[in-house]
Amino acid sequence: VELEESYFTLNEIDEYGYLIGKTQIAIEDVINIEIDDRYQKRLMYIYNNNSSFNRDERITIWKEGEELVPYIKTLIENKKIATFYLNEDDYVIGLALKYDKTYIMIKNIGGEGDEDGTSYYPINKFIGLRYNSIEEQKIKLLYENRALFY
Repeated sequence: VELEESYFTLNEIDEYGYLIGKTQIAIEDVINIEIDDRYQKRLMYIYNNNSSFNRDERITIWKEGEELVPYIKTLIENKKIATFYLNEDDYVIGLALKYDKTYIMIKNIGGEGDEDGTSYYPINKFIGLRYNSIEEQKIKLLYENRALFY
């Protein structure tokens, strides 16, 4: 953004691609500079495409076990990325693939849009789920375009 004799100023971008401020860095404090790595490519892609995010679409459902089955069915039918809560601090993000009376199969998708294996969870261990939040929208954007980053 700005380069002076002894420092430079950068725009800060959050993980959703929104400008959140500026940071000044003394040139003498710079140890190394990395450019064009996967993280930066992803962040730039998010920055260039975050206008597609809708903050008002988040759906969070706090129900337990079998009460979630109708929502899980809808997630599968619509191929929606969701966050499945085992408790408030323990969750898995991914695509629900199938379920039966006792288990759900989830394709795990990491925060950078990469597939991270498949897991089976007992349905009765879940306390809620969330979908369409800005986090799931970001992951969906990266997941659907993951080939661009390799």
